[in-house]
Amino acid sequence: MLLKQLEYFVCVVDNNSFTQAATEQYVSQSAISQQIKALENSLGVELMVREKRSFHLTPAGQYLYRSGKKLLERFHDIKVETTRIGTDARVSLRIGYLNRYSGIAMQQTVIRMAKRYKNLDIRMYSGSHEELYGMLSDRRVDVVFNDQWQILSDDFESHLIDKATTFIEVPQEYTNEDCVELKHIDDLPLILLCRGKYTLSEEEHYRKAIGYNGAFAYARTLEEARYLVAGQQGLLLLDCFKYLTDPMPGIERKVLTNHGKSIERHYYFISQRNQNNSYIVALRDMFQQVLEEL
Repeated sequence: MLLKQLEYFVCVVDNNSFTQAATEQYVSQSAISQQIKALENSLGVELMVREKRSFHLTPAGQYLYRSGKKLLERFHDIKVETTRIGTDARVSLRIGYLNRYSGIAMQQTVIRMAKRYKNLDIRMYSGSHEELYGMLSDRRVDVVFNDQWQILSDDFESHLIDKATTFIEVPQEYTNEDCVELKHIDDLPLILLCRGKYTLSEEEHYRKAIGYNGAFAYARTLEEARYLVAGQQGLLLLDCFKYLTDPMPGIERKVLTNHGKSIERHYYFISQRNQNNSYIVALRDMFQQVLEEL
């Protein structure tokens, strides 16, 4: 089976016409008919039942049309990406990450990616769970990094990275213990990094995912949230792998526990399925390498 034969076949089905397909492909109608017949011969199956001025697909033809169309789209993406890499044109990688993630692994990964791929523009966007899902669905980012908290559709693919430990930032002298038990958080609200329409979905996540039943406060940015913590106006959850960035003055970090056990969250890189951006794979591999070295 030749790729051009598949392209002719898909074009005929798309247009429901041999004549129109021949016009689009700049070949004669007899030539396109011969190529589809050759395609059937090479596969050893009948793909379409021809009638006087119409045709209908056999089950095998229906399958080849659905799968072949995706294959042609994928092949087109590969050609574009190959040309772009070969000509050393600048490309971008847009990364969305969960706004409560505060480990150094992502920082180190971005630094190494920038050094290795000189033609790559890396752009970072933080957001809540629902914001990241919206960015990915609307293709405003190429890949997101978060604890996958909802079941995604078949349009997305997830790659498990590792477990991140959940810490809680508290005001200085909040407790002498090394950890804070989840059920004992009742004197200060938990700070969520979101505003507006995203607050309800984010509250639902914290109640379902970790079993938190207390009050909430809200901040637009991580910096704003930390000022609230330092001012004894709330508590802030952070996730990290092995090492956190340094805390700001007036804040202490404790391990968050539930029934005496530390809380861990699986983190994933999530992207559109069949997205042809080779740098997404490079990002995942680089992140894993950084984790192993930490």
